[in-house]
Amino acid sequence: MVAGKEIMALELGQGLRDHGHSVDYVTTLWGNGVFGQRLDALGFEQTAMRLGFISATMTLECIRMSLDQLVRLPGLWLDYRGFLKRKQPRRIIHTNWQHLLVLWPFHNQQRDWFWLHDVYPNKPQYRRLFFALNSCLAGFITVSNAVKNSLLRLGVPSEKIHVIHNGLNDPALDLFNDPAAPPHLGNRIGIVGQVEPWKGHMHLLESFAQIASRHPDAELHVFGTADSNYAHELKQRAANLGLSKRLVWHGFVTKRSDIYAGLDLCVVPSCLTEALPTVAIESAFFGIPVIATEIGGLPEIIEHERTGYILNPDNPEDLSHRLDTLLSDTGLRRHMGSEARKRAVSHFSRDRFVADFANLLNEPVQ
Repeated sequence: MVAGKEIMALELGQGLRDHGHSVDYVTTLWGNGVFGQRLDALGFEQTAMRLGFISATMTLECIRMSLDQLVRLPGLWLDYRGFLKRKQPRRIIHTNWQHLLVLWPFHNQQRDWFWLHDVYPNKPQYRRLFFALNSCLAGFITVSNAVKNSLLRLGVPSEKIHVIHNGLNDPALDLFNDPAAPPHLGNRIGIVGQVEPWKGHMHLLESFAQIASRHPDAELHVFGTADSNYAHELKQRAANLGLSKRLVWHGFVTKRSDIYAGLDLCVVPSCLTEALPTVAIESAFFGIPVIATEIGGLPEIIEHERTGYILNPDNPEDLSHRLDTLLSDTGLRRHMGSEARKRAVSHFSRDRFVADFANLLNEPVQ
């Protein structure tokens, strides 16, 4: 499985390469190797290193990983120094603050940037971290204003923060040019991503139950890798609500068109702050209106009552009402979907995304 941050790193690399830039990746030897396989398939050169972390968390696993990183630190520094000497990169974009820490001696204020995909809590340890990072990096690139605001609360100067919304190479272009594309039937609600409590699946199931009798053909489609205990809870709750046959499980699906081509609505009922959920952008490209909670970067993707609905996360009745509205009104659903695609093409294209990065990184650093 490749996370949203990794998807965007691939999109950026492909876009920069298409525009004539030389792009190399430094990857970690820890992990499942899927990202490295994607890089190989796309023809990118990658240098794998023992990039891990040194943690203050005193669990046995964190202690073990931290000790392993400390033992390997001299070798990592030799490898990274060799990489810098061999490649002589003009700009380096870091995507992980833990890797920034273990590579601290090599940072250069004219060269190194931190690309942030997470909203950081306003805690003393993060204030200290970003105070130190500010002194040794060229700047911070955030994927949303939600992330930027979290850095401002941590004391990072506004002039060091640059917001660049993520972008995608249009994943639905072929579908919209295909006259044989599957029809939208109007009854398929999708939720896409990891199946965990904070993603709001139970919230959506309860809201769906409130309007299920009014829409007897409606189905709730679940895409993503599931935590087995939570999946069991969801299935048990669906059974108690009499909705087992209307809850359709797909697991992890790689191809975007296999997910979105058959959906009519997408719901992102997140309970915790997400920087800029990729699923909301992908849905928009496929002409699907999105109903989402007013958390993190979601309001930066969805225009309320134009391309979808932004809801108060503490108001489950509102989600039921919006589901009912879009399931009942084919014209509204199609209009919102059309507007969502227009916004995706204009605001979240790979071309715009790459151009913003290229313009920023070519600017002289003060």
